[in-house]
Amino acid sequence: MRAHEAYKQRNTIERCINRLKYWRGPATRYEKTATIYLARLHIAGTTRGWSHRTLTSQVRYGAGMIEALPSDVDVPGEMLLAGYFVAVPERLTVSGLPRTERLTSASDCLIDRFPDDGCWFGTAQEALAACLPLQLPVDARLYALVVPSEHAGGFVTDIRAAGTDEPVLLAHLDGQGAGETAQEVAEGGQKLGWEVLGYDCGLLHTWLCNDLYEDGRLHLGVDTDERGLLPDRQTALRVAAWANSRRDTKPVTWFPGTLIEWDTPIKSGLDPAISKAPVRFA
Repeated sequence: MRAHEAYKQRNTIERCINRLKYWRGPATRYEKTATIYLARLHIAGTTRGWSHRTLTSQVRYGAGMIEALPSDVDVPGEMLLAGYFVAVPERLTVSGLPRTERLTSASDCLIDRFPDDGCWFGTAQEALAACLPLQLPVDARLYALVVPSEHAGGFVTDIRAAGTDEPVLLAHLDGQGAGETAQEVAEGGQKLGWEVLGYDCGLLHTWLCNDLYEDGRLHLGVDTDERGLLPDRQTALRVAAWANSRRDTKPVTWFPGTLIEWDTPIKSGLDPAISKAPVRFA
């Protein structure tokens, strides 16, 4: 019986290892000695705030709790532009994540952004101008992240708590921007699906890279489309409320957001890089 109970706890170890892989050093084993490698693990664990969290805690979700999640009481408000970004959809074949040929996300965790990870632009023109001197993959596209106004507060709070420099995001979400409406943002673009995001340590994370996808399918009965996105606002609200009720994710406020894509190759001053979408393997 003891062996059976211990085996049931294997998911604790798996989650711990998956989170350590967010750090390039432990994931790639660049360190040459065991002492330095162990030090890197200690730094990773401390930075993530694991020292004050119980990794062995198990959170169980009954049908009653899921039905009580407050998605149906959300009152749709104004949609706010968070910012524009340039990225390349990726082919994803990682276990525990949706298998897709064109994963699309506002998160830096799963797709490549240009010119650099974490780059946000206040206008589409600024984003396109920044890409002119670059050699972009042929499938790089312009995107915009749009967030319901009633869920922008948690996003802004996490940005300020992290102490990072995010002038574009704060200008649009904290009432200091030019007030571009969602309809104006979407002109000429195609609205994609919804995703659930959270801001931590200077990066925007998606629920997909936090070991939540398989649990979400099991407990909420939700699934993603061919882009790795949720089908509608209500589904994203349910997932966000469910993720916020858990104790085994990043210490962020999860919020829903939707993406807009301009499916036109981006002009650059250099010949485009001819390459297929990157593949991420388990």
